[in-house]
Amino acid sequence: MESGMVAARDGQDDWVNNVVASLGTSALFRAANGPRSAAVAGAVVGVLAGAALAAKQAAKRYQFAL
Repeated sequence: MESGMVAARDGQDDWVNNVVASLGTSALFRAANGPRSAAVAGAVVGVLAGAALAAKQAAKRYQFAL
């Protein structure tokens, strides 16, 4: 999914691709249980992926000097 997002966005490789790819993958995985389940799973995983990427960027920016 992520490679498809990079191709669809003309080669831009940034955090948006990761979030949308995780949202699409989780929705596809839950699609067998119905569209409502797929939408909920996609939204939850998309938010979690966004939060994880934001935390990763914050950790890179605000490293503690030990």
